[in-house]
Amino acid sequence: MIAEFFPLSTLKSLISHHIALIDRSDTFSTQEFALMYLKMEDVDDLELKKSIQIVFRDSDIIFNSDKNYIILLPKTNWNGAYELLRGLQEFLNQEIQDSIVTYPDDGEETEVLIDSFKNVVKKYYDCELNL
Repeated sequence: MIAEFFPLSTLKSLISHHIALIDRSDTFSTQEFALMYLKMEDVDDLELKKSIQIVFRDSDIIFNSDKNYIILLPKTNWNGAYELLRGLQEFLNQEIQDSIVTYPDDGEETEVLIDSFKNVVKKYYDCELNL
């Protein structure tokens, strides 16, 4: 299946909801998730974009941020997110950039995690995110 696209305006609410679900869970394996930034503004080929979307699981959520993607990867640690991002960046002939934050390592609250994510994207892409 192809991952779902959600409006960027729902990102904070979905992160908060995901954290709340984790807080209610006793299972350690569900205690982490990743946010990843994938630069797509230079990719004009619609078929290429469709082929990239197939890589994601149906539980992953993609948000359009201008022409780029922000992806929420449930039950994914930094290593898993990095392997995915690295493969996508190599496929797109992009420089490898670590534009990933993870819960709870980079923030245990929505606003802290979002701020960490904004900082990472600013550092690697010199891009201000309005989230």
